[in-house]
Amino acid sequence: LSPEERAHRQLVRTRRQILNHRSDVMRQIKSLLLFNSIEIPFKSSQHWTGVFMNWLLKLDLGHEALNSSLKALVDLFNYLNAEKKRLTKDVLQLAKEKKYAQRVDLLTTTPGIGPLSAIEILVELQDITRFKTADELAAYLGLTPSQYSSGEHILMGHITHAGNSRARTTLVESSWVLIGKDPERKRKDQRIQEKRGGKRADVAVGSNLRGRIRRMLLDQ
Repeated sequence: LSPEERAHRQLVRTRRQILNHRSDVMRQIKSLLLFNSIEIPFKSSQHWTGVFMNWLLKLDLGHEALNSSLKALVDLFNYLNAEKKRLTKDVLQLAKEKKYAQRVDLLTTTPGIGPLSAIEILVELQDITRFKTADELAAYLGLTPSQYSSGEHILMGHITHAGNSRARTTLVESSWVLIGKDPERKRKDQRIQEKRGGKRADVAVGSNLRGRIRRMLLDQ
């Protein structure tokens, strides 16, 4: 990778890290409320809105130390949320740069892939031609099944989880959206879930999407 490509990858990875940190804080806030038997008087769709955050700041948990803990978590969430918005703006601007814009537009023609997931995939994969076969790309993403030998038989297990976890995560997340938008994919997913379980169904759809992405980038 060139220094520029490394810098672009770092920007996109930092945004993802901030999102993960924010999710951790959200869970910590809800755990604190649950531990203190505080019911949230909002629908789940209203959580983490301005009204909800103001309610949290005004909440009295009955002890100064608990209130201080809650305020610290709320302040941290607000900081991370602001950084997430700033970095999202920067990443979306990166997606419009000449180096990526055409490929971003190409990938976003696929249901389930938006500009953010497209640029995440592109900065992790970079030049798609470096993967000579679909199997090489699958191995890079950690979407190849593990193998176990038993006598004369070779058993195929869960995916290895080796390789680029960031690109794999984005691919599987996009697959979940695709399942909701593509009736045929949804039917296939349901059949696989019935036979092999939900996780393997998501991986199967993710593998299909991986093949589609590779072919699109190669053929332009």
